[in-house]
Amino acid sequence: MSTAVIEANFDWTIVKVETAGGVTGYGEAFMGPGLPAVIAEYAGVLIGQDPTSIDRMLRRLYACSAPSAPGLVLHAVHGIECALLDAIGKEYKLPVWQILGGKYRDHVRIYADCHAGEALESLTPLLVPRRPQWVAAGPEQLSAVAPGAYAIRAREMAGRGFNILKFDVDVPTPHRADAHNRDLSSREIEQMDALVGAARDAVGPDIGLAIDCHWSYSTQAAINLARALERYNLMWLEDPTPPENIAALGTVQRNTAVPLATGENHYLRSDFERLIVEAGLRVLAPDVQKIGLWQGRKIADLADVHYVNLTLHNISGPIGTMAGVHLCAAIPNFLALEWHAASVPFFDDLVKGAKGPLIEDGRIAVPDTPGLGIELDEDVAYKYRKPGEKFF
Repeated sequence: MSTAVIEANFDWTIVKVETAGGVTGYGEAFMGPGLPAVIAEYAGVLIGQDPTSIDRMLRRLYACSAPSAPGLVLHAVHGIECALLDAIGKEYKLPVWQILGGKYRDHVRIYADCHAGEALESLTPLLVPRRPQWVAAGPEQLSAVAPGAYAIRAREMAGRGFNILKFDVDVPTPHRADAHNRDLSSREIEQMDALVGAARDAVGPDIGLAIDCHWSYSTQAAINLARALERYNLMWLEDPTPPENIAALGTVQRNTAVPLATGENHYLRSDFERLIVEAGLRVLAPDVQKIGLWQGRKIADLADVHYVNLTLHNISGPIGTMAGVHLCAAIPNFLALEWHAASVPFFDDLVKGAKGPLIEDGRIAVPDTPGLGIELDEDVAYKYRKPGEKFF
């Protein structure tokens, strides 16, 4: 087992497993400081084991992680899990969606995470802004964004075939009164309303629109914002309050007609059960790499009992994105899978032998080929490797 890190808008950490039978599987792990070293710690547990006993192997890895879980160790475990599933599929000539129980759809709808403005947002695992080697000189920090920029970006991404767009509203603003109290002034809410309104006016009523808040606001501020945005018919309002207080999120949901979504900072089935039962959420937004494919299928089953849908958070490269495609194909209660890499020019180049872009007309075709259905082009990955990290 080995790893490589690609420096994109985020770190894309690729896990490679090689079996005694000569099968190579690829997976992708959610970023985290020191993640390759954490993944390497599990090699001694895996070497010599039968990878096809995937549920038993995962239980063993979870047990090894118990003193430190959840968080970074589960990033490592689920990156390994993805690579094992890819290898199992290749060994038995099955696509991963077949291992997960079969597929409900032949194409997976992708929603575009949109950024308006000139700066590329590239972040280290500690969420510190950086300039990757492949980015030319230009603005380093996001500056205050005008509604017109949201309109331009919305039209651009809708023109590329995406029928669901997501925008951030926790962006720099000249109206911020206090940077620490999680409050929102009426001027700030007016500014956010103008941004969302510009995007909605630009694409009309038939394009789905979602809004992300990145856990930024107090309970009352989130209620005020959600009520202000109700007229835009949002598909969901994402992460309005910090993730650890499920009761607070439930208070917000009970005081607005806008569906709230959260889950990318939750890991366990018990977390998602509480989000459904205690907070009353109708949309869950777990991260594909954080929950993993095997548990992701189980979380979807749990949600389906309550008639709750999933929209999958995803900031990964093509390996992690295709892993998400297999999970999304295999669950009935699926809304959309995120794509966060519109600003990364080499995204499709990382797919070995690609005959075209992975995403076409806002969708990804579900492959019938074994494993994940795509291979990493290691030569391209090496070109964009992160300085200072081992490469397989």
